[in-house]
Amino acid sequence: MLALFWLALPAPGGGAEIRIGFIDSERIFAEYAGTREAQESFNREVQELSKTAKAKKAEIDSLERKLDAQSPMLSEAKRDEQNQLLQRMISEYDAFVQTNWGPSGTVTRLNEQYLKPIVDRVHRIVSTIGTDESFSIIFDAADGNIVFGDKALDLTDRVLSGLAQEDQGLAPKTKTEPPAPEGA
Repeated sequence: MLALFWLALPAPGGGAEIRIGFIDSERIFAEYAGTREAQESFNREVQELSKTAKAKKAEIDSLERKLDAQSPMLSEAKRDEQNQLLQRMISEYDAFVQTNWGPSGTVTRLNEQYLKPIVDRVHRIVSTIGTDESFSIIFDAADGNIVFGDKALDLTDRVLSGLAQEDQGLAPKTKTEPPAPEGA
């Protein structure tokens, strides 16, 4: 169940009341059984990747120890061959790690694959609650982001317009001008 807190405030200028609510997505993810199941599936797949990475690293470590021990006895050509093999193994390991744990790697995609359907459901439910119960804004207490917002409260276009006007050397237009200083 989503925990919602609301606060009713009269809107500036005597308009409709503003209702603000919040959810705690961390609690939702901690308590919802579907999240635990998704996390377990995610963990199983990541664990397999980790095993492969550890095996690759162990091969590299083994070859390094072997090279250190045998280096004095190897010909220069054989030593170069073994060093090239080691460098290739290190490059393959680094590529494997980057492919799987890098910013757009397999682990990130798996996380999205397992959690995105749940996040989408939470957003749909929050939007339904927001619309049906006339909330103006619903925040996520876990990160402070707006999860639902009445489009009438979105000031983005006004800010962009103000920035464009400032870039042109004009003072941004506002609905109400501030009062003139006394004695002016």
